Amino acid sequence: MGNDTSGVSFTEDTVTVSFNQQGARIILTHALSLDDRVWVRNLENGVQEEFRVIGASKDVFGSRREWSLEAVNPQAALWGVAFENNADTSQPKVLVECATCHAAVESTLSNIEYEVLLATGLLSRHCERCRETTRWKPSEQAVTWETLARSVSPLVIGAEERRRARRLRLSMHLRVRNASGMIDMAQTRDVSKTGLCFISRQRFPLGDEIYITLPYAKSKAPVEIKGKVVWMAEGSSGRLYGAEYVR
Repeated sequence: MGNDTSGVSFTEDTVTVSFNQQGARIILTHALSLDDRVWVRNLENGVQEEFRVIGASKDVFGSRREWSLEAVNPQAALWGVAFENNADTSQPKVLVECATCHAAVESTLSNIEYEVLLATGLLSRHCERCRETTRWKPSEQAVTWETLARSVSPLVIGAEERRRARRLRLSMHLRVRNASGMIDMAQTRDVSKTGLCFISRQRFPLGDEIYITLPYAKSKAPVEIKGKVVWMAEGSSGRLYGAEYVR
């Protein structure tokens, strides 16, 4: 809810592209002005919070466009998810939920926790709601990029994905480059010990050798992993790529 660039008030039902504690990216048909204030209401829980418009992203389709919003109150419970603060931004984050009460928490994982979750799909940790140690698993409540993922239709498939290891649904920033010098800041959809699926707006050819920095953090020297694009699917808001690591 807010005012568009003409100053006319509007209300629009829409979806998130991604969100975190600091803000969100959403899709709108109405045009916004930078630094304007809008109100976002989560239709699942009825919570409503104020956001500041900080930028426009790409056109999605027709008159629809992605907009970046900054939360006026980062501590708000709009998304129904608890965020844990951690100074080490290079560590992977995953949305996990308690298998007992289904409380969801976005948690920064240690390297050990990351390996355990990849291998078994479960973690043991304390649940504030249950007030005891319970089993936690990757949350199906995660909505980061899910709208995009649901819109994908396999128009171009290069090779059938080889699921040789457990896949963990995990959202992390990564940098992808190829030998011709094309670089993109992308985002993972899931990962495993043998490869990953990532979402990008760039076009990487099937069979292309790529170099992946994962997770990506500006404060860290990049450590690249060599990979190869083995499948690709076109979506209305971007492209899904399957890549396998080249040992």
